[in-house]
Amino acid sequence: MTGISDLNKLELKDLLKRIKLMSSLRKSLWKRWVAEYNKITKWENFYKVEYSDFWENSLSYFKWLSVDLFNKLFWIKVSESDIKFISNKSLTWGFRIFFNDNMYDLSYSRFEKLLK
Repeated sequence: MTGISDLNKLELKDLLKRIKLMSSLRKSLWKRWVAEYNKITKWENFYKVEYSDFWENSLSYFKWLSVDLFNKLFWIKVSESDIKFISNKSLTWGFRIFFNDNMYDLSYSRFEKLLK
């Protein structure tokens, strides 16, 4: 590991930018700042699907459906291995699709709240 005194002016400016970004994310996002910092610095995208586990084949069904919906909703071609699938007990039926900070809620609980 090199010391700060060994860095040139451009490297010091880059280091200061990263420290400011890290500090800003830490203040605003609390525990989520590490994941967001990695997304920003490494240009990684985040794909997640929360689904309701209402029958034994629901995971395979949502895997098949979510790959197609990522293409239709976000115009992104992804594979099943890139997507993180999480079972959510609070969803009555359906699923939610996340791409970075964007979400499509295709669950029954969303429509139930809209009808109230």
